[in-house]
This record gives sequence, C-alpha cells and structure tokens, in this order.
Amino acid sequence: MRLVSSGRHYAAFEFGDLQVVALRDGYIDMPATRLRDACGCVLGGLPAAVPLVGGNLRLSVNAFHVTDGTRSVLIDTGASDNWHDPTMGLIYEALDEAGIDRAGITDVAITHRHEDHVSGLVMPDGSEAFAKLERVWIGAGDASVFTGRLEPIRDRVVSVSEEVAINDWIAAIPTPGHTPGHTVYEVASGTGRLLAWGDTVHVPTLQFDQPSVSWEWDDDQSQARAARAGLLDRLIRPDHFVAGAHLDSPGIARVTRAGEGYALEYLAPPTG
Repeated sequence: MRLVSSGRHYAAFEFGDLQVVALRDGYIDMPATRLRDACGCVLGGLPAAVPLVGGNLRLSVNAFHVTDGTRSVLIDTGASDNWHDPTMGLIYEALDEAGIDRAGITDVAITHRHEDHVSGLVMPDGSEAFAKLERVWIGAGDASVFTGRLEPIRDRVVSVSEEVAINDWIAAIPTPGHTPGHTVYEVASGTGRLLAWGDTVHVPTLQFDQPSVSWEWDDDQSQARAARAGLLDRLIRPDHFVAGAHLDSPGIARVTRAGEGYALEYLAPPTG
C-alpha cells in the first residue's frame, strides 16, 4: 500500500488495483476514565506514551472511501452535526478536498450504530448526504439506529448477521462486543488485505501494547476484548493492513507482534 496524495483532511493510498482514501471527520476529547482494565474497573494510571490534551484523550475520527475506479464503498460517515462539537463533521469537506463526488457513492458500510460513525448519512440541513445511495450495510444488532433523522434511509438498510460479500473485493465480518452489531470490513486487493474497523481500538498508543484494556462504552467488554484479540492476530499476517476509525489520522497502518502485545506502524505520518 502506497501513499499517493494527501491534504488537510484526507490521504489517498494505492492498494493494488484499488484506491483507499482516509477521510478525517475531526476529533473528540474523552476522559481517560473511559478506559477499563481486565476486571472492568477504571484503568489506574496511564503509560507516559499515552498523550493527553487538557487532561483528556484525543480520539481521531476517520472514515474510509474504497474504489476500483467504477464502484465505491464509503466505510463510516462521521458525525455530521450530531456531536454538537465544532471539531467534528468535516467529512463533507474531506470528500471535496479528495475529489470524491458524493453523488457517486451508492454503498455505505457502517461499522456500528454510534453517532460519530453513522450520523453523516444526513447533513446538518437534514438532506441526505449521498443522493444516489442504494444500500447501507450495518450489523443486524445495530440496525435499529435508523429512526428519527435516519428514518428515511431505513428502506435501503442491509442487515449483516454473518460474513457476507458486499462486492467482489469487500466483505462484511461481524465482530460484536463494542455494540451488538459491530462489523469489520475486509478489503481484498491484488497486493493484500485491509481490515477497516470502527471501535475495536480507541487509544492506539495504549491498546496495541495492552490489548486487554477495554472501553467503558463497550456493551460487552469481554466480547469486545476477544474480538480485538482475534483481529490483531489476523493483522500480523503478511500483506495485511488496518484502517481504524480512531487510529491517529489518517489511520492506516501495519500491525506487528511486539512482546506480549503489538506494535503499530503508520503508512503516513499522523496529523493529530
């Protein structure tokens, strides 16, 4: 996988016969007390490698556009204006900057139901963000999110309850734990595989080295921990890469074994 262009809110990578574009929706600050140890208690003390901003953890929020030049899939959509924070909702600007026509996106794949991943289907003015949207893929356990502002899109929802192909180069893989419908999308090109995940990892400077650390908002912390372990073991295979919603933007990296944990090597320098 090779970086071919970048801007303030995007980074485009050549991935065999595909192009993967990381899109920055912004960032959110969260208290470190969200982190949990293996017993489910608030994690006591953070390693020096974990940066804090004003005493909080700063989480990048990323989405990913994948295309073969004819068809495209957008993985996650950011927060639109639902987070009520000016640091979020930048995905439309990122798409424009990357030269991606929103009208050309027919398939959106949602990793899970939380606002910073699904809300960007609808713009702040209430209009649909993707005028020619045909399908929204989401884990069956999270499909109930399509109410209120998202209700008009419900008729295009495809619920995922088992591993299923979206097209001939991307598949949806259920990985419940963070939410009942949390789903990872595996992108296969002629040169490797890319796993795009949502909230498998929230704090990359900690959870690769200590993958047993979980998150307060994991619906089932034990199940989320097991899903993370399985995905990390999968990612250390040759020619495998990860695209993470909360990895430091642009959020695409390699994973290797490092002692009892793992190490992360970004393919482009994080922009914060």
